[in-house]
Amino acid sequence: MLVRLSAIILLGLLPWQLVPAASNLSWPTPNPAFDQGQPVEAFVQPTASGRIESGLYGCTRNGGARFHEGLDLFPIERDRRGEALDPIFAVLPGRVVHVSRVAGHSSYGRYLVVQHDGESPAFHSLYAHMASIDSAIKVGSRVEAGTVLGIMGRSAAGYTIPRTRAHLHLELGLRLTDDFQTWFDRQSFGSSNRHGNWNGMNLVGVDPLDFYRAMQDGEVSDFHEYLRRLPVAARIRVHSATIPSFVENYPVLLTRPYAERELVAWDIAFTQFGLPKEWTPRFAEERLEGRPGDVRVLAYNPQLLEGQTCRRVIQMGGRVPTIAPGTVTTLKKLFGFR
Repeated sequence: MLVRLSAIILLGLLPWQLVPAASNLSWPTPNPAFDQGQPVEAFVQPTASGRIESGLYGCTRNGGARFHEGLDLFPIERDRRGEALDPIFAVLPGRVVHVSRVAGHSSYGRYLVVQHDGESPAFHSLYAHMASIDSAIKVGSRVEAGTVLGIMGRSAAGYTIPRTRAHLHLELGLRLTDDFQTWFDRQSFGSSNRHGNWNGMNLVGVDPLDFYRAMQDGEVSDFHEYLRRLPVAARIRVHSATIPSFVENYPVLLTRPYAERELVAWDIAFTQFGLPKEWTPRFAEERLEGRPGDVRVLAYNPQLLEGQTCRRVIQMGGRVPTIAPGTVTTLKKLFGFR
């Protein structure tokens, strides 16, 4: 409640197809364990800690202090040297929008992104730490669910993933802005942005395993329905007449149209880990209190936020909740604020 403030397969053949049969959603590796209802230990790769939750999405690293954006899946076949051999499959039909073949260019190692432009919203899937990316996979390539994208591996920049922990890192989500470079240039990273708008810092996601479970159980029929089911952690009002590219890219997340209206603000509903899942435009005739550039918390869910150990949307300490630094950064990317 918100508190108001104001089928069996062989390696290299077809991937696992999930129920319901009407869905094109496929599991991204040949491991059948998830589809067979086996526990996460049968398919999730933990970190060196050995704690299985460390391979899951959420506040699962460093004792809950560090956020993990995706789902890590281990291989079921290796060569004589112990290197992973599993093919990686596209989870849905779509268009390849980014390919990074140089392992040293990202902490993702070799990775690629597919935008599922037949879905609404047109969310993306990201596949990281690959040993190799298929030579036929290029930016602009069309893929189907089950298309082989490459081979699972352990590539990364800045750290080493041992053979024993080779895995696929899978993310599902949305990109925050089409002008990420402007925000990036204002920072002092000391490195260049080699990945354009598909840099990981411009991507915000959902729990892949939870989405797969919801689809498999028939609780939802698509990604949009899944987003609608996610609880709202906080609602934040941003006084700005700017129409973010996020809204233009994902208009299905709007609660009402804004065309030919005098726009003065946005009320944005954020998920627990900061995905802006719902946008309500506010208009001049509503006579809202506030000036351009003002940002404030409208409502929050204490049950979600009080026990959260990382990636908070709202800071719960003090007399009243305040907007967390990570959310401020997200708003800067969305609206172009300095």
